[in-house]
Amino acid sequence: MKGLYAFTVKAHWGLLIRAGLKTVENRNFRVPPGFYLVHCASRVHLNEWAVAKDWVSDRVGAHVPFPSLSECQAWLGCVCCGVHVVSALTESADPWFMPGRVAWELERPVVCRCGIRARGGLGVWPVDSDVVRLIKRCETAMKTKGEV
Repeated sequence: MKGLYAFTVKAHWGLLIRAGLKTVENRNFRVPPGFYLVHCASRVHLNEWAVAKDWVSDRVGAHVPFPSLSECQAWLGCVCCGVHVVSALTESADPWFMPGRVAWELERPVVCRCGIRARGGLGVWPVDSDVVRLIKRCETAMKTKGEV
């Protein structure tokens, strides 16, 4: 795989990855280790957000600051961060891991403060050059403002 790739998740999962709280992405397939962009899906329903919030509270802990529905809605259809996938395991003691899945171990999220709009895709998808250009423009603007 060459170039920059991304994967799409529901906004609440993306924002938890962005915050460095969600350390595993559960999938049915492996990916090579590397840096991937995290894209928030274009919609989130109240019921799936509520189920996810309860799952996190029950499985990981009530102390985990779960993103509000309005915060999730603000990130719909946007790249929220990049993250390093360091391995893909079929067993893990991580509380985010769901048995029977492949655990992509996530480390060192890189926050995207600008919320770059992008069209998502299934699985892992190549990021088009327009999105890469917008991300670089956002990084430059943040460096100019002293935010990086």
